[in-house]
Amino acid sequence: MNEEFTIGQVAEKTGLSIHTIRYYEKEGILPIIKRNKSGTRIFEYEDIQWINLLNCLRNTGMPIAQLKEYADLTLEGDQTGEKRLEILKKQKEKIEEQVNTLKSHIDLLNLQMEWYPRLKKVNIQFDHVMKTWLKDGKLPPEL
Repeated sequence: MNEEFTIGQVAEKTGLSIHTIRYYEKEGILPIIKRNKSGTRIFEYEDIQWINLLNCLRNTGMPIAQLKEYADLTLEGDQTGEKRLEILKKQKEKIEEQVNTLKSHIDLLNLQMEWYPRLKKVNIQFDHVMKTWLKDGKLPPEL
């Protein structure tokens, strides 16, 4: 017999709230969750793995409607594998774009942070450097 988990245990293991897990079930994003005789949800390891995948997709910005589409396709079986793969590829592309944007932001922050020690050495006011950079896109020649 597989190990069984309560919704509270699943929430703890996945980092999702009990409310979110119930919402995912209500929206049909979770597979059919078993219930015991008293109606309490009973989760198995496979359910937790599925929730972890959903959590990953959601954390990368996938909308609920697309999560639902992915779940529906999964329930339809192997014949939907290509469609599911396409959804994952598109999501990965979106994430890569976000990573590239964040990297460019980091580069700009690093550039700004590099100025401060240099400014101290040559005794130039930051405002002068910033105005030159904003106007010309370059640092003043004295730096």
